[in-house]
Amino acid sequence: MNQDITLNIHWTIPDELWMKLLPSVQKLNANGITHSIEPGGLQLYSENDIPESEWNRLISEFCEKASEILGFPVGDACGDFPCIPFQ
Repeated sequence: MNQDITLNIHWTIPDELWMKLLPSVQKLNANGITHSIEPGGLQLYSENDIPESEWNRLISEFCEKASEILGFPVGDACGDFPCIPFQ
């Protein structure tokens, strides 16, 4: 089952913040979740058969850590979390 989500992490965040996010992104990669930086936000997707509960847990953990690092709530850019350029 393919799964994907676009998070409200805009490509304009400073490099030093991307570097702080890197360990969390690498953890996702190790669990079969691929990422790409798109105009609408950070896209996470998997073409593997990750159980939905595991997918939700990994994404939730990533969003919590990213929120701490970035200083704003991170979540689904297609939902209640708009993706705006970093200032």
